[in-house]
Amino acid sequence: MKDGGAQATESRIPAAYTYFGQFLDHDITLDEGSATIQQLASDDLVPLTDLSALRNSRTAAAELDSVYFLGVPRDPGNKQKLRLSNVSAVSNGNKPTLRPTGKADANDLPRQARHTDKNEDRAAIIGDPRNDENTIVAQLHTAFLKAHNALVKRGLSFDEARKEMILRYQSVILDDFCKLVCHPSVYDDVRANGPKHWQVAGSDSLFMPAEFAFAAYRFGHSMVRTNYDFNLNFNLSSEPGTFPASLDLLFTFTALSGNLNPGGPTDAGFETLPENWIIEWERILPLGGDEPVQKAHAIDARLTSFLFQLRNKIGLPAGEDEQGQPAKDLASILATRNLLRGFLLGLPTGQAVARKMSLPVLEGQALIDALPNQELKAAAEPFKDRSPLWFYVLAEAGAASGGQGDTLGPVGSRIVMETLHNLVLHSEVSILKEPNSERFESSLSDIIKLAAESDA
Repeated sequence: MKDGGAQATESRIPAAYTYFGQFLDHDITLDEGSATIQQLASDDLVPLTDLSALRNSRTAAAELDSVYFLGVPRDPGNKQKLRLSNVSAVSNGNKPTLRPTGKADANDLPRQARHTDKNEDRAAIIGDPRNDENTIVAQLHTAFLKAHNALVKRGLSFDEARKEMILRYQSVILDDFCKLVCHPSVYDDVRANGPKHWQVAGSDSLFMPAEFAFAAYRFGHSMVRTNYDFNLNFNLSSEPGTFPASLDLLFTFTALSGNLNPGGPTDAGFETLPENWIIEWERILPLGGDEPVQKAHAIDARLTSFLFQLRNKIGLPAGEDEQGQPAKDLASILATRNLLRGFLLGLPTGQAVARKMSLPVLEGQALIDALPNQELKAAAEPFKDRSPLWFYVLAEAGAASGGQGDTLGPVGSRIVMETLHNLVLHSEVSILKEPNSERFESSLSDIIKLAAESDA
């Protein structure tokens, strides 16, 4: 499933939505108990017969659990606001050290101080540490903190701002994100009539479907680019002093998986995100300007090569510690991990799900024809009629009869749309319930514009 670099095609979806999808995933799912990397690598791996032991450490409901977690740090000067960290000064007056125009000091996640424990050293103080995994998702989490503070600046209390942010967030999910990534016919049907296949009696019956968490929602992996047009310093121009914001660079200035703490508490590294890495959202999200907006990669069966060389939080190949771990080859390849985890959970094939949903079945030569290159066509031949669900969702999205790379196909759209609809509907605060409906229709661009008020 490795891409061919320049062969990868773009979708019509702005690149920022790849990372909103990741932010949303971290807010609703945290798998605990399915298997370690070493267990996945075992030759004795067999499917689980009982999934009841799986535990989701998020609330599942779409209510910004990762932002408003118990004990979320408040601004010491105004307890109604959320705490942020100031970025680290680095500018020498020239690219690539310049701070983007109009950005205030407070533009990083709240962080702990230096610490001898790498798990604590400059770690982000947020509800889900995975949101400090790469610079874009970290800056998106920062934007949600700033947007809350902008509402407080307008006169709302902490609780009022929290409720409004949850409703705005839910609107982004249903009115913006899902509308972009789901097939129009499925999107319109679920918005008008509600779910057909996963009908939840009430919030007490809410759970995270394995078909969503371990297969369909992992479509976002195919949208990840190798290089990003990130800001005036790190972009795809050939201007002197600028460099591409390659995916590996975006993992650099984080405490979870990068080198914000490369040498531990005594190094000369940065306390926080360097000021020249503050994101300029208008480059990857439409904010009303005239500049072209960079797009995500097409939703299909190709992944950027970076996802075949994942690193862990101490900069080594995923699955390896300072002494070395035997599972590093498996751990660093995201596609292998996805496929093995689907096998472990005993997920049905994509064709079986399509039949169960009475949807068109992509199989045989039609599935092969939907794949974007000969390497993938040859590799998929043995399972063209019984395809792992995650792979099927990607193949279907790239098919001419599916989303043609711009949206998910029928099966993927149905799983994603019905799941997210239910997670919004059965949240404690829900935009789908009176009196909240129709109040806060928002897009991701609206959240970013609201956050920008905190820079003034």
